[in-house]
Amino acid sequence: MIVKLVEVNNTNGSYKLNEVYLNSEHVVSIRPVSLIVNESQFPDGLDKRTEFSNIYLDHGQAGMVLTVVGPPAVIETKINSAKKQLLKG
Repeated sequence: MIVKLVEVNNTNGSYKLNEVYLNSEHVVSIRPVSLIVNESQFPDGLDKRTEFSNIYLDHGQAGMVLTVVGPPAVIETKINSAKKQLLKG
């Protein structure tokens, strides 16, 4: 299932927020990450207390890492809720 999250990108010392859609079947692990960011570099609309997570994705022989907004518990809940499906009966 596809999950919509907010990714944090660091380009030339400034951070930008982008929506990202990922296939929950490819998630390998989720880990908390602490970004050390100056207030001038922090993206608009985020509080300094915001937590971030790294999502490790299976991408063939090379893995892929995304840094997203939210603690691992919240990200895991979003991913697991996307995997739930109704049985046809």
